[in-house]
Amino acid sequence: MRQIALGILCSGLIVTPALADEPASTPLRLDRALEGVSFSRPALTLNLTPAQAATVAVTSAPKVKVTVGADFPTVYYFRGYKQESDAAFTFQPFVDVGVAANDKVKFNFGSWNSIHSGSLSDREDLGGEGGSFYETDFYASATTGVLKTTYTSYMYPGTTDLSAIHELMFSAGFDDSASKFPLGPSAAIAFEFSKPAGVDKGIYLELGVTPGIPMGDESPVTIAVPIKFGFSLKDYYGGDGFGYFSGGVALSVPINDVFEVHGSALGYAFGNSLETYNGKSGDFVGSIGFGLSF
Repeated sequence: MRQIALGILCSGLIVTPALADEPASTPLRLDRALEGVSFSRPALTLNLTPAQAATVAVTSAPKVKVTVGADFPTVYYFRGYKQESDAAFTFQPFVDVGVAANDKVKFNFGSWNSIHSGSLSDREDLGGEGGSFYETDFYASATTGVLKTTYTSYMYPGTTDLSAIHELMFSAGFDDSASKFPLGPSAAIAFEFSKPAGVDKGIYLELGVTPGIPMGDESPVTIAVPIKFGFSLKDYYGGDGFGYFSGGVALSVPINDVFEVHGSALGYAFGNSLETYNGKSGDFVGSIGFGLSF
């Protein structure tokens, strides 16, 4: 369980008040848990047969796509765990490389990072100014149909414990855009298989929906209402099964064919374990960011 580089083991690394998908990487990437799931509207295929539309989608998609960008949240939460006790400026740059092997299989790999000022940068036990580079993650994934398998290595160069946490996650996003009331359901289950000695390995479950708000075919703006529930199947939220609920609104605005800006406003409600850990029953997080794809 990845709570501030390992909860009790790291209690000396970050002072809590009583204390981050899938490879989204993509616009409206509200959390890395479903990294790689895109909430963008599909390209219009008016007046095309299903076979023609499929051909257009396959031939128009680039074999290799690189996305770089950054997000600037008001405070960094990962699966309900607060990662900075006194947030000031949080900068989270990322790079993702997607390779389409064929029309059914896609591979992604990349890196995601979190750089903090405030509660981490001035801690002497974290190396003073060096503590501002809190986290760097490396991942690789394979997507076939709706199923995505992702390996992630979470590392904390700004802490005194440099042990990586290794995780294997299976996630799925379902396209129900043809239905009368599309919800965009998604699910993910993550297994921690390597952690520092003495720390329990957890299993995390996430369920969510992301209904979109219709903006008209001519509108370039995408607005979504992401809703997520996080649960522990084993040793992820202490003795609690329920971890957190989050919900809010997110939007993405393309500036041109390669550049977009996005933002979100999310509210959190925590279960008993996270309420104790975070020192509050809920929180509000605003975020803005940008992505550049080519």
